[in-house]
Amino acid sequence: MRRWRKMTWALIAWCGLTVLWAVAGASTASNTGHDCARQSNAYLSRHACEQAGNVGTGIGVAIILVFGFCGFIVLSLIWFMTRPRTEVK
Repeated sequence: MRRWRKMTWALIAWCGLTVLWAVAGASTASNTGHDCARQSNAYLSRHACEQAGNVGTGIGVAIILVFGFCGFIVLSLIWFMTRPRTEVK
């Protein structure tokens, strides 16, 4: 296997953790149906409660992905700044 720089591994780990975090956050959307059955009242129907939960999950996942992208940009800049210099012959 080719020897990669430490920052390459940091970028791969960051992207992997971001994807794992987003999938874990999106998987919580399946639990909103159980909570909405107990919380429906005259102001909010069960369907409206489920839709609000889905919107909240989508916003949460979007925030996670934006946070991950910002971290990717910072790590990419560090990766470019620490690359070895090539000699011109």
